[in-house]
Amino acid sequence: MSEDVTVKTRLEDSLMGARVKIVSVAAGASALVASASADVDINATISPILNQVIALIPTIISLVVAIVPAIIVIAIVGFVVGFLDKILKMMHL
Repeated sequence: MSEDVTVKTRLEDSLMGARVKIVSVAAGASALVASASADVDINATISPILNQVIALIPTIISLVVAIVPAIIVIAIVGFVVGFLDKILKMMHL
């Protein structure tokens, strides 16, 4: 008899969990519909953001162009120093 009761309580618990999930999904869907149907002009909200991003692109390109030569010089110096270091280690000085 106790097995029958535990199976029944497990079934009731799983149904309660399913009900909670269904209610939360329904509430979330209604919130999405309400926010989607709001009277908002999307172009008025997105356009300033896009304009600011477009204004940043030349600045980012200038930054990359200014940094690349320095990175190349550092790489060459690092290679030469590493090469000379290996030569000196082979000489056992």
